[in-house]
Amino acid sequence: MKNDFTIDEIKNSVEYQWRKHEIKSSWILWLVIACFAFSIPIILIIINFDLGLFVIGIVAWLCLIGSLGLAFLFLSLYYYRKMRYLLKNYQRFTSYEVVLDKPSSSFVYKSSIYYTVTVNDEGFPKKVDTNPYFSSFLTSKFTFEDFNNKKVVGLYDDEMDIFYIVKRVG
Repeated sequence: MKNDFTIDEIKNSVEYQWRKHEIKSSWILWLVIACFAFSIPIILIIINFDLGLFVIGIVAWLCLIGSLGLAFLFLSLYYYRKMRYLLKNYQRFTSYEVVLDKPSSSFVYKSSIYYTVTVNDEGFPKKVDTNPYFSSFLTSKFTFEDFNNKKVVGLYDDEMDIFYIVKRVG
């Protein structure tokens, strides 16, 4: 199938939106952890009225939040790099229309589901996986029920050996 997607279609694709959602979710999680962890020095000052303990608590909080912030920053940069890779290279990928009917549970994303689809790569059928976009978890942008056994159009990246879902068509 000819790949005639536009940049806007790629930016609205399941792949791109999933990565974008993961970046936002990770920073929201970081903010929740920061707010919760900040309550510890506050409780120390309320209970003990000891300024020394409060300062130690604030320093510990800053170290914790700073190190977690770095971890979330590297995770966000990884997702951002994947988004940029898709935008820069989507035109060289082959487009396919497939049915999402072979779900599997993701090892890395414990509550998420990816699909194995069959594409015709240079005349030979080839089984490739999607990313684990689908979940029943609260923070998921895409649900399993919305895509299971549905027809989608996507792009096969033969270099990375992955199938990027662009949109649902059926």
